[in-house]
Amino acid sequence: MKNERSKFLFFRTRANRKAFSFIVVNTQPVSSNVLPYAPGAWWLRPREADRPALYWHVASRAFAFAMWLVPRRYRFKMATRFTAALTPIVKRTPWYRKHDSLGIDGVEEIALYHALSIMTRGGVLFDLEIKIEGAEILRAALRNSHGTLMVAPHALLSVLLIRYLHDVSCPPTTVAATSFVHIYGTRFVIPALQPSSNLLIRIRTALRRGDLVYAMIDEAPRNSARTIQFTSGTRAVYVSDALIKLAQRCDAGVIFTSARLDERQNIVLRFEAPMAGAETSELSITKSFVNFLETHVERRGRPASA
Repeated sequence: MKNERSKFLFFRTRANRKAFSFIVVNTQPVSSNVLPYAPGAWWLRPREADRPALYWHVASRAFAFAMWLVPRRYRFKMATRFTAALTPIVKRTPWYRKHDSLGIDGVEEIALYHALSIMTRGGVLFDLEIKIEGAEILRAALRNSHGTLMVAPHALLSVLLIRYLHDVSCPPTTVAATSFVHIYGTRFVIPALQPSSNLLIRIRTALRRGDLVYAMIDEAPRNSARTIQFTSGTRAVYVSDALIKLAQRCDAGVIFTSARLDERQNIVLRFEAPMAGAETSELSITKSFVNFLETHVERRGRPASA
């Protein structure tokens, strides 16, 4: 399958499974909302107050430079193997302890996320091979004329969802703390909706336009009066249901998504819909999301399912 926005697209369907995998290489932006990004002098140490320690700066820039020397099609696999080998060292870092305390990502996901961040900010392009769980749910969401709210936990590798949607020419309207979000492995960014007094109005406009809106709705710790607390295993989970209520009022669809590594260090994007029913409420959808989050944690490092 070819189109003028994509240099190469390979799509493979497995007859005995609903999951599918693909490789996409984009060389041009697929939407007017996608903007070019120039890494600039990526090798220089930042001057901000929170700039990294000198040893970390040198190590990360050396890693980015080494990835420049690897052929593009091998860079992602090289990064996964490199980070998997370094997990004992990663566990000693403060940024690992920070992410691990949330209980969402494993050490492999945390290490790979930081490696891909270093590569992206250094302008190192890479190709992805991604497996999909629940592909039919995503296809239905993209066809929904009333728009779809796609909610996710703060799983680090979920940043690759934006890359996937960019590759299939459907970049989402994204809610984020920053004004722009990197499309990992490319030199493009997309503008994001930042938390503000009119955020719900802007999201409502996007849903009524039929857009795909992407947001992470779990919070740690609780920081909003609209946050609902649930118990997941031995820890508390805080979820804001404001966007779910808005989607219900707009008659928009709601689906869940997350990203993880399987046992072979492949990226798995998972999509799931809340349980359908005439009495589906905001609270039941929110509870379904918490169950989805628990399943995400359980499936880390396991094979992709149909």
